[in-house]
Amino acid sequence: MIAALRRGAEAVLVGMMAVMFIAFILQVVFRYVLNWPVGWTDELCTLVWLWGILWGASFVMTNREDIRFDMLYSHLPRGVRRGFTLLGSGCAVALLLVSLPATWSYVTFMKVESTANFGIPFNWVFSIYVVFVLAMSVRHAGIAWDALRGRLVEDGHMLGDGGSTT
Repeated sequence: MIAALRRGAEAVLVGMMAVMFIAFILQVVFRYVLNWPVGWTDELCTLVWLWGILWGASFVMTNREDIRFDMLYSHLPRGVRRGFTLLGSGCAVALLLVSLPATWSYVTFMKVESTANFGIPFNWVFSIYVVFVLAMSVRHAGIAWDALRGRLVEDGHMLGDGGSTT
């Protein structure tokens, strides 16, 4: 089930990247070939880029693909790494959840403004960030839970990472 959802999320992201690429090519053609600059292509690229980054981080990227600064971490004993993982992921969940009410307030407030070309209310534009906060909270809660059970990201036992068992 998780693998099918991940494939669906990947397909959505591929679609977003295709739309962004086509809009970029159209922008070049309109501006430099037809000498008719249009603003909607730039706005579309910006909106799809924002959604693509946060969508991909929320639903496509696996825990093992996160950027980690592990020069020290990888040389520590397993028990200490578990403690650091639990502390780091626990703090991430706490901070994300503490920020959620303010995030929600800002996103809902932004309904008063709209994008310049498409007229999309900014609360719709920024709503992906609420999804990102919730997805990262779930992801890091899973990482913390696994650390409590003796499993680390480098083991491949992570929520949504395909369930490999090394």
